[in-house]
Amino acid sequence: MTLVTRCPGCHAIFRLTGGQLHSHNGDVRCGQCKQVFNGFTALIAVPGACIQPLVMLPQPDPDQSDPDNATVMSVAETPPPVDYFDIQPSAPKISRLWLVPNAVLLVLLLGQIMHAYRTEIFIAFPAFRPVLNEYCTLMQCEVDLPRHLHLLSLESSDLRVSSSADPDVVELSAIIRNHVPFPQALPALLLTLTDADEKPLASRIFTAKDYLDSAADQSIFAGESEIQVQCFLNTNQLNAMGYKLELFYP
Repeated sequence: MTLVTRCPGCHAIFRLTGGQLHSHNGDVRCGQCKQVFNGFTALIAVPGACIQPLVMLPQPDPDQSDPDNATVMSVAETPPPVDYFDIQPSAPKISRLWLVPNAVLLVLLLGQIMHAYRTEIFIAFPAFRPVLNEYCTLMQCEVDLPRHLHLLSLESSDLRVSSSADPDVVELSAIIRNHVPFPQALPALLLTLTDADEKPLASRIFTAKDYLDSAADQSIFAGESEIQVQCFLNTNQLNAMGYKLELFYP
């Protein structure tokens, strides 16, 4: 970088030395537009390629009363000045040819996000399920419902003889609750019959098709809701004295 000053008239930039400034109290004449100005007022540092020469004014002769008669030091002819501060970098041009591949990549990215997070999208935006179902039909996948077993509970259950005429047939009834606001997959029920010492005698699994009415929606457990369970089974004279009922996801 070089110590320079800038002409206030034509904004050309010129190299200066300390001796030149101090010998004439900073007064200089622009070699381009011939304007006289003080070089101390706008000292800057720029690359040397942007510099033009100055014409230095001599000290006034005490015998001369008219400062306009002062002679000017001659300089060689110079090329037009370059204003370093007016040079602006050209903005990069974006080719329209990139718009098409960028749009394709964006669509692919959105598709990957929808595929990977389809369950989370369904939980956050249940109204999008038809769109997700159509997507999964096209991509041969499924919208998996959440299976958070710890967010479900058995509110009550009962096992009793259905009819005195047939004591081997018992009726299982229960209430299952979904404690979260979003829907979940319907759980299965594991019923274990026990003897007097609470040792297992037999067990059976009931799916949603077994314990729900055929008219009910057997594919989804609505958020913050309860379902009534009712099913029948033949104990085959096991003489069961107790039972255990558990929720689980296969």
